Parts: sequence; C-alpha cells; structure tokens
Amino acid sequence: MPHIRMRGLPQAAVVELSKTLLEQLAELCKVNSKGFTLDWIPSIGYRNGCVDQSFTQVEMLWFPKDPETHHSVEKVIREAVQKAYPESQHIVVIFRQLEPETYYRDGQHF
Repeated sequence: MPHIRMRGLPQAAVVELSKTLLEQLAELCKVNSKGFTLDWIPSIGYRNGCVDQSFTQVEMLWFPKDPETHHSVEKVIREAVQKAYPESQHIVVIFRQLEPETYYRDGQHF
C-alpha cells in the first residue's frame, strides 16, 4: 500500500520505472518502499479508428492524503514517466482514496 497501476506504457518502461520510482515516492511520503505495489496493465488506446499511444494513465490507490502530497507525488510520477517513455504526450495521474476501515492485508485490518 499504496498501489500504483499504469496503462498506456510499454512493459519495458514500467520495468524501468520500478527501479527508482517506488523509492522516490516512499521518500516523499515518508513510508517504506516495500509497501508499494506497481502494476502494469497492458492496454491499447484508440482515437478515430487508429491506435493512439499518446496517453498514459497512472492510478494511485492509497489512504487519504493532503493536496500538497498529491501535487508532489503527481510531479514525481509525471517526470519519471516522461523520462522512461518520452513518447507519451499526455500523462494523467488519478488519485483514488481507499478507506482504512475497508482495507485488509493478509487478514489484518488497517
């Protein structure tokens, strides 16, 4: 926890991101990087009947945070994606809040 889901990137870019991004985010959020998960969700976008590879979508699922943390994390993610996959023209970062009372890991409630 937090969980990061990435779409619209080649798998190799996500592998590259996994080398440094989780540590950067953990440092920024003052948590252990081992709690993060990073998932690659293969997807193909289309526009006007053609493949459109210009959009990258990153979902961050985590417990509620303040707006300043959202801004800082979005910037780190966006810059890392731009570096790992310069072909991406549009990077969308979506924060989805999880409620601690509905979250369990290995049978343990948060």
